[in-house]
Amino acid sequence: MLKIIHPVAGLIALLTITTFWLSTALSELFGSEAAAVAVKTAIPWGFFILFPAIAATGGSGFAWSKGQRRGLIGTKLKRMPFIAANGLLVLIPSALFLASKARAAEFDTTFYVVQAFELIAGAINIMLFGLQMRDGMKLTKWRRASFLKRGIAYTTSLIGKEEVAHGTVRIHLEKPKGFTFKAGQAVYVTLPALKEEDGKGRMRTFSVASAPDDADLVIATRLTDSALKRGLESLPVGSAVEIEGPYGDLTLHDDVTRPAVFLAGGIGITPFRSMIRDAATQSRAHGLYLFYSNRSAQDAAFLCELEQAARENPGFKLVATMTDDANWQGEHGHITREMIERHIGHIASPVFYLAGPPAMVATMAILLNDAGIKPEDIHAEEFAGY
Repeated sequence: MLKIIHPVAGLIALLTITTFWLSTALSELFGSEAAAVAVKTAIPWGFFILFPAIAATGGSGFAWSKGQRRGLIGTKLKRMPFIAANGLLVLIPSALFLASKARAAEFDTTFYVVQAFELIAGAINIMLFGLQMRDGMKLTKWRRASFLKRGIAYTTSLIGKEEVAHGTVRIHLEKPKGFTFKAGQAVYVTLPALKEEDGKGRMRTFSVASAPDDADLVIATRLTDSALKRGLESLPVGSAVEIEGPYGDLTLHDDVTRPAVFLAGGIGITPFRSMIRDAATQSRAHGLYLFYSNRSAQDAAFLCELEQAARENPGFKLVATMTDDANWQGEHGHITREMIERHIGHIASPVFYLAGPPAMVATMAILLNDAGIKPEDIHAEEFAGY
């Protein structure tokens, strides 16, 4: 419910403030004195819509964050006090003052000075709400197709965990009864027993690393100093884990005549592992290419498994490249256009999928855009890593 209340309330607040601002500007520039009086005296009544909308936006955003204070969620939460303060300390007193002056037909210098001040403050809040909506759209981009669908919450349990690369752990969860997903989709994960909290929050988004037909539900994560990651690392087998989902649009396209090229950095390999395993199980006819970038082979999660898959599946080609591993016998350096073209040929033919740290995903998106790849042929997923 929060994921519906938050954007709807934010949109209502933005539209209300924008209506106040435009009606004021238009009545002053093009309307009569009677029109200005009507607008200024009507605006305070709009507070009965604006106040609940702002309160619902802030409250639902705070609850939805589940303690997270970093990234785009943290940025959105930091803006809310400024939006509220601007409204309470500037816009509301100005609107009430201007309404009283308008009712008395006192359109003097003081009126217009306050009016100008109110328009500036209103423009600031419109801009801030616009930034809130923009960042909200970024946060929900990975699951926008299912944004208004009710997320299904499940309580499952930890089956086991093991290290699959230096600093990276694979976590096996019991697959909840009735839980289905498409290869490449993601879930929210929360630990009910987590007592420690920090600014990184009590919830994370994890791409499912297992295939839909696998017996277990598998996620993988790089270990960090966050409370949730430490909680996952120390979580005893059998402990309860809450998941919600599935969400996400990073799924394999239907046209088997067009190859899929996966560009993965670090832990961004997880959705592609799911898609590669599913393609093998379902005997999908797509040609699959995986360009997998890490610092070293020791940092590359699932590398041995992927190498084995490439040997067994002629339709799947693995190109692993290391940026800081002198002993690595394969490609070296970051993924480049030249590297991609050398292995796949014509770069305009495939559909591209990007997953990894935000900087890597942004760099790859620029590379593909510069190569003339259509935006609809680029599908991206970012992993902040905290």
